[in-house]
Amino acid sequence: MTATMLTGAVLLAAPASGAVDAPATPEAVELENPQVEQAQQPSGQVEVASADVVNQVRGQLAAFGVQAPAVDTALTDAVDQAIVDHVPNTKLGESETVEDNSATVAGTRYVDQVEITDEMRGRFVEEDAVPLDPNYRWHNDPVAKTMAGKPFDEWVLHRVPGSWFDAPRIPEESMVVQNQDASLYGPGTPIYLGDNMMCTLGVVGTDAQGRKVGLTAGHCGQPGDQVWSADSWQVGPTGTVVTTNQVHDYSVVELGSNAELTRTYNGVTVNSVGGPVGPGQVLCKQGVATGHTCGHVWAADEEVHITQVCAMMGDSGAPLLAGDRMVGMISGGVLPDHRLACQSPLQGQLFMPTASRTMDAVLKDVDARGGVGAGFRLPD
Repeated sequence: MTATMLTGAVLLAAPASGAVDAPATPEAVELENPQVEQAQQPSGQVEVASADVVNQVRGQLAAFGVQAPAVDTALTDAVDQAIVDHVPNTKLGESETVEDNSATVAGTRYVDQVEITDEMRGRFVEEDAVPLDPNYRWHNDPVAKTMAGKPFDEWVLHRVPGSWFDAPRIPEESMVVQNQDASLYGPGTPIYLGDNMMCTLGVVGTDAQGRKVGLTAGHCGQPGDQVWSADSWQVGPTGTVVTTNQVHDYSVVELGSNAELTRTYNGVTVNSVGGPVGPGQVLCKQGVATGHTCGHVWAADEEVHITQVCAMMGDSGAPLLAGDRMVGMISGGVLPDHRLACQSPLQGQLFMPTASRTMDAVLKDVDARGGVGAGFRLPD
């Protein structure tokens, strides 16, 4: 299967992106990632109809006032044929328009509970049924698995609309703390802010006054916005945005008594913050939308890094790492055409470069302004 056809379908259908915030509400908003309409046949085959993928995403975008191009049937037919030719147990299906009768309020769709299947149970929680985060969706259709670069995996996980990556799972350490009625925060923790924002936390620690704080991108939330961990949102709000800075693109989150801090989260560790970065160096990031990705540095100065690290909406604020040294936070794409964002591993390096703010500049400004966050240091 050619990556060009699949990536073309994604870029046509996906919402504007570029390492910016992703609409979400932990309690209610349903922004389920698109999936192909499928039906099990007596032979065990799955029908694929990619035009339905595009139509579903167009409907989701329309709810937010965004008009997307109509379906290019020549393109979707080519994608369907490629899937059938390369993915076992698939067959061509007929596309159909499915009416969405969900109640909508200001572009949000409300859901109640999602029952966890036996296949999912070992991957998330042990309860038979829980009020599942609507942005935590397991998929097993051939399009989702192929676009995630894992066509033979049993399941892939989507957490951000528009991303085809197999997203980071909720780590066990978060579940342990959640069972103690608290939320665990560390580098790369996905967070909800306010009513409709999803981003990634860069790093956590304490300030000179001993307050628990976290740092994320400046365009994530506004002062006064409540903050949840998207990995343990059932606990409720566990922090508040106290400062945002648009120049250096950072926000300071003050975390509450029901928040625990760690240097290591979901396999990512930060043991030092700041320091130089040079062109050609390989850096990595951990974000909720595209997971753990690495790329070369194109340019770097005291304020900004330009890298070929894959990122898209939802990854804003994610830690940019040189080993266990956090050198920056993901800010956004460098081009205005957000269709060029990194949305599938099948793109390889064919996406626009990513800009990040240096931690040296961020912490210097935090200290100069004083208040919450000043004198930041990593947790013990």
